[in-house]
Amino acid sequence: MTDTLVTSSLPIVCLHSSGAGGKQWRRLLADAGEAGIGWPWHTPDLLGHGGRPGWPADVASSLSFEADSVLAGLALPPDQPFHLMGHSYGGAVSLQLALQQPQRVRSLTLYEPVAFGVLDEDLPEWLEARQVAADVATALDRGDLDGAARGFVGYWQGRDVWPELDEGQRTRLAEPMPTIRRHFEALSAARWSDAQLTALRIPVQLICGGATRASARRVAQTLATKLPQARLDVLEGAAHLAPIGDAARVNPLLLAALRRVQSSAA
Repeated sequence: MTDTLVTSSLPIVCLHSSGAGGKQWRRLLADAGEAGIGWPWHTPDLLGHGGRPGWPADVASSLSFEADSVLAGLALPPDQPFHLMGHSYGGAVSLQLALQQPQRVRSLTLYEPVAFGVLDEDLPEWLEARQVAADVATALDRGDLDGAARGFVGYWQGRDVWPELDEGQRTRLAEPMPTIRRHFEALSAARWSDAQLTALRIPVQLICGGATRASARRVAQTLATKLPQARLDVLEGAAHLAPIGDAARVNPLLLAALRRVQSSAA
């Protein structure tokens, strides 16, 4: 990496998955630093995470509201272009933000964005995701935070891991569940037309785990066919939470994708 490339690099904004926070990206930033990469990074917390206030009670759940809140909190000039990276829900918010700010977002690097709104509503993968959302809502309606978290985490882990967790881990997973319910509502409400996606003519790197859930896989495959400059790579054996639990394998792919778009920008 040359000095010219480092000093001319655009900022990179990383949006985390549901229930995580900006700290999710600490390992990625450390790996970039060890590789001598000096890009400007921004890792904001989404609503209801990392001490940020939750969703206003009088505001409907929507990805556009979340995207606007990200923009409002960035310490960047209002006309500053940047690259976007996102995982899971953060990937869906990244896509929404790019559609709202096509003049500023120069690329997308997305690990399994759960942009269920690109799927036909009668697909089994869409129905599967809606069932998870319904189970979370049912548990929360009866005041069962642990039950909501157990089902949500178990779905994405691919098995029931709740018995393996200590009390502190369970508490940390249960606390954001009301916000995660909002995430499901926002994802269900977001519907993107083919025309909108085709108009997004920026480089899009999609990464999907080979051992992920069917819903996430179908979204990645669908986006790869609808976004004109999309590239889809599959990480064999990886699951949906690999950017957190398998970062040693995921981060080199993310950094390689960012090198490509930073080089093009420079």
